[in-house]
Formats: sequence, structure tokens, C-alpha cells
Amino acid sequence: MKKAILTLIVVGLILSLTACPPAVKDPTAFKGTMNMWSFTDEVKKMIDRFESVYTGVKVELTIVPCEEYLNKIRPVLRSGKNAPDVFTAEYSNVIDLVESGFYADLGQFNPATGDLVDYVVGVGTDSSGVLRALSWQTTPGGFFFRRSVAKKYLGTDDPEKVGEMLSTVDKFLDVGRKIKDESGGAVKFIAGYGDYQQYAWSHRTKPFVSDGKLNIEPSVLDYFDTAKIMRDEQLTAEIGTWSPPWFENMNKAEPEIFGWILPTWGLHYVIKPNAKDTMGDWGVCKGPGSYFWGGTWMGVYKNSENKEIAWEFVKMFTLDEETLTWWAKETGDFLGNAKVVEQIKNDFADELLAGQNHYLFFADEAAKVNGKLLAKYDLDIRGFLMGAINNYVEGTMTKDEAIEGFKSDVKNAFPDIQVD
Repeated sequence: MKKAILTLIVVGLILSLTACPPAVKDPTAFKGTMNMWSFTDEVKKMIDRFESVYTGVKVELTIVPCEEYLNKIRPVLRSGKNAPDVFTAEYSNVIDLVESGFYADLGQFNPATGDLVDYVVGVGTDSSGVLRALSWQTTPGGFFFRRSVAKKYLGTDDPEKVGEMLSTVDKFLDVGRKIKDESGGAVKFIAGYGDYQQYAWSHRTKPFVSDGKLNIEPSVLDYFDTAKIMRDEQLTAEIGTWSPPWFENMNKAEPEIFGWILPTWGLHYVIKPNAKDTMGDWGVCKGPGSYFWGGTWMGVYKNSENKEIAWEFVKMFTLDEETLTWWAKETGDFLGNAKVVEQIKNDFADELLAGQNHYLFFADEAAKVNGKLLAKYDLDIRGFLMGAINNYVEGTMTKDEAIEGFKSDVKNAFPDIQVD
């Protein structure tokens, strides 16, 4: 009897070792309609490509403005009525949606995520360790600067050399002082001290809330002083981010602002449309930190009746190398798949940046980003901090008063957070 059982085990092992892997389903074999919700129309281009490959599938897209997205999609996901099979999440709401449980566990599809940038997977994974969403992109940031100003006041427009000049907080401030002094105040370093916040938040080692407790590290408190120095020493133009003058300065032949702190999408969707007369007078370099800002994730609705088709869509645009290569070259978008980035990163030269290869720069920065810093409460607490910093910089409160006011705001908004 034991011999017979042993024989069966051996035969089973041989069959398991020699059996063919499951056949990959022909894309044309998929039939039906897939519903998708998004806040961005950039997915239209994805849908066109998907339908050209999955010829039996029709994708119906609903676009909801970003500011209305959560309020409109939550009731639909709760009820399941006319719910999307695939839906996207944006930087400002991805944690909320990933933790909501409305996204299906992507582990059921055995996704091969080993080539994705760590933070792409990290942000799409809930606090229980379940992978819920993936992204086709990463959005590391940089310091976009005017080359003409750099040459005139810093003696070089080489992005690596300029980046070295900006590599610490003290160096960053010193460059601002040099440009202001040598230009007689005609050129300011950045638009406003609020623009610097991306670097300030990147210096953290933990999220703002860890184990239910408010965690404000010394580097965050240092931003109070950095912002005050910028205002008191008149290093900024005191122009608000996204205001008309902020955009207009990008196209001025005689710039009044040296640099803009923006991520990957800032190149294609912010600077280029507003800098048509200053093409070639730009570079991008490192600053005193590695940050990311923005990005879009997508996943499958947990109660979808079309999970197989929905996963094919998500997989195609986050894991398929051929599709991702096409997407990068078609849109200039910076990918979240490190393997594909490595394959194509030498193929870019941007006209706005005087031929600089932004892909090489962002590939280096993406690997340094700490995606764990984007966690629940993060964006709300940033808002409270900026309010406190404004009170201190504007002189309506002392630093200690501003910090206490910030803590009070957090307590009132989120009673479940322990605030010391």
C-alpha cells in the first residue's frame, strides 16, 4: 500500500513538472462591455488602444471632475448600481479608495509587480497588506529652472551643477540670496515659499500619523523657519501657485522667477503650454530632497461581474511592456515600470529643456521616493501645517502659537488621532 501511494506521488510530481503552463487567453476571445470611471480624460487614449486589441470589448467611460469624484463615486460603489468595473484614483484620494475596500484584491490575478517602482505598489496596497490598485506612471519631482538666469547669476546652466548648488536647505537658500542680490531684486528665486513645501514634506521618515499618533518630525518644524527666511529676505516673488502671474512668468523673455518646483507632469501639462516663447531656456535638476506629487492609480471593483475583462485592462496599462513603451513614447509620461524605463530611458531629449533627457533625471529620482509618506490624513495635515506656517510667516502668531494652533486643528478634525 505504501509503495502504491509512493508511486502515485512520484507520478504526480512528474506530471506537475512536465505539464504545460495555463494557456494565455487570446484577447479577441474576450466579449462584452466594461464600464470605467475616471477623473481624467487621458484614459481615452488607453481605451482606444485596448479596444483595438480586445476587439470584442466595448469600454464605456464616465468622467467626473476631480473635485466631485469621491462624493459621486462612493454612493455608486456602495450600492453597486451602475458601478464601474474599473475606476481610477488620484493622488488626493487614492489612500481613501484603497482603504475603502471597494477595490478588489488584485492578488487573485497573480500580478507580476516585481518590475514596478516600489512606491507605486506601496501606495496601491492597503494597511492590511492587500494590493488593491496599480499605476502606469510615477511622478517624481524636480526643480525646473530658467537656463538664462542660471548662466547669468550662477555661472552655469548645467543641470547637474545647478542641482549640486541646491542640494541642501542651506545651499538652496544661498542660491536664492545670490540671485536676488546679483539681480538687484529683479529676479526672485521661486514664486512663493508655499512652493517649497514638496521638499519640506520629503524630508520626513514617517507618515504624519503613525500608530494612531500625530508624528511631526524636526524637518517639518524647520519649514516654519525656512519659509520665514524666504519671506523676510525677499527671496520669493510672493506669487501664489496656480495664479495667472505664476503661469505668465514661465513665458517671459526677461524672467522674474528663477525656478518652479514641479513633478513629471509639470513638464508636459504645466510648463509647455505656458512657455511657448521660452522653449530651450529650461532645465530640470535636483533640489534638497526627492519627492513625488500626483499620479493616477486604477483597480477592479470588488463586485464587478466583469472582473476578468477589467483585470485585462489594468494589466495591459500597468504591466504589459509593449503597451507601456508605446504609452511613454506617445505621451512622454514617466512610467512606473522600472524595467521598461531602463529599456527606453536613453531615447528622450526634450525641446523645452534644450535637449536634456528628462527620463534619465526622473529615473534616478523615482528610485529615491519614499511612497510610504503618503498615508491616511496626509494631505489634510499638510493643509493644516500650511495654515500654521502662513500665520507664523505673516506675523499673526509666534511659531509656538502657530504650532499649538495646528495641533488644535488636527484634534478638532480628527479626534481619533492622538496629539501630544
